[in-house]
Amino acid sequence: MASEEFTIRPARPDDCKDMARIIKELAAHQGKGDRETVTEEALREDAFRDDPYFMALVAEVPSTAGGEARLVGYAMYYYCYSPFVRRVMYLEDFYVEPSYRGRGIGTSLMKEVAKIGVENHCNMMQWACLSWNEIAVRFYKRHGAKNITEEGDYHLFRMDRQELVAFTNSV
Repeated sequence: MASEEFTIRPARPDDCKDMARIIKELAAHQGKGDRETVTEEALREDAFRDDPYFMALVAEVPSTAGGEARLVGYAMYYYCYSPFVRRVMYLEDFYVEPSYRGRGIGTSLMKEVAKIGVENHCNMMQWACLSWNEIAVRFYKRHGAKNITEEGDYHLFRMDRQELVAFTNSV
């Protein structure tokens, strides 16, 4: 999808440097700036393989003064499965740089991800959002998303690598 102000397109291997930069911005935005984030090399290895761990769309704005276009946002997603609804798209990360918000980039990026889900016969798109991020919560609700936490249906659980290893090694 393209407009005069921005373009939404599938990520390419040469986007990984800018994606890593934006992921660091997202970590800082979430108060996790000291947390180690994924590298350019890891993104390239995990997204551009025969069986990718994730896919991504990027948002770019035209260059100023004849330089290269600038990546200002991205959406990272993958497919999973539910025995209740079958095919599910999971939106792992979604971010637009603050100075580019309010221009329709986020809405267009989200809509393109949703279109890919529909084209791939997904029956649901799901994602998590930090509870303090009221701007994101309003954005998602404005576009028709339901907050299933408010409905009281689910708790989200996680085991990090260390916990996974400990669990698999437990008696």
